[in-house]
Order: sequence, then structure tokens, then C-alpha cells
Amino acid sequence: MGRVIKYQGDRTMEIRTETVEKLKAFARGQATWAEVEGMSFEEAKSIAQVGCELAAAGRYQEARILFEGLVEGNPKDAASRAALGTVYQKLGRLQDAISEYSAALERDPRNPVALVNRGELYLRQGNRQGFTDVTQAVEADPHGETSAGRRARALVKAITLVAVEKMKESPQA
Repeated sequence: MGRVIKYQGDRTMEIRTETVEKLKAFARGQATWAEVEGMSFEEAKSIAQVGCELAAAGRYQEARILFEGLVEGNPKDAASRAALGTVYQKLGRLQDAISEYSAALERDPRNPVALVNRGELYLRQGNRQGFTDVTQAVEADPHGETSAGRRARALVKAITLVAVEKMKESPQA
């Protein structure tokens, strides 16, 4: 991946017409910085995999730096936004996590990671939207093929069991 902006000392910097057009598109909001820089999907995916490995190892600050960079480079990337939300959640930055999950869901309304994690945070706040998010996560991954889908199914089951127990405890009308 070649960089767009290069320091050339005292020499005059030459910018190709293609680069100028990319920069103008970025300035108009029609391109992401990742597109200007020419970052490929494979490169972004590799960086995200390292971020996931860091997070899995409990190295959340380092994972945060990578995911914040990915999101800054391409704010349209729902998967990176959901991953950043997860890292923020692990760091206790719950409002930031909700913001990232919500941004991910604006781009991909069926993202199971964003749905189940935002749902869980909302449920902890007593916000009923949390149950809607969790059930939508189950619908997005009905066979539990992802860990997020399996977690969503477990949460729905736990919520249902608690509701049944409360119904048994309350006096019959």
C-alpha cells in the first residue's frame, strides 16, 4: 500500500491527478481515508485479525488503537465498529461502546455482534430495546453459527426463564 502524502525534504512534492481526485472525493465525503490510501480489504482484514487476537489476549488498549485506526480510515466498516464497541465495553467505556454498536447497526442492521452486545448493555440499563436487539441477533444468526449468535440465544433463554420464575412468584389474579 503506497502512501498518498510523502515528505520529500526540500524537493517540490508532486501529486498525480488521480491522487488529487481521491483527495477531493475524501473532502466531499465521497471516499474514506482508507480508499484514498488504497488500503485493500485484505489489508484491513489482517489488521482487524491482529486486533481480535490482542483483545482475546486481554490487551484491550492495543486492540483499541488498531480498531480506532480502522474506523478512522473507514467509518463505513460495520465489523470494525462492532469490534471497537466490544473493546470499549471491555474497557468499561459503555457509552462509547453503545455509540459504536449503534454506528455499526446503521451500516449493517443484522450485525449479530453489535446487536447482542448493545442489547446486553441496554438490558443492564433497564432499556427494553435491549430485548429487541438480542432477539434480532438470534434472527440474524438463527443457527448459532457465531459466538455472538450463540450468546444471543443463551440470553433469550435466560431472560425467558427469569420471566417464567417471576410469573410463578406473582399472585394469581
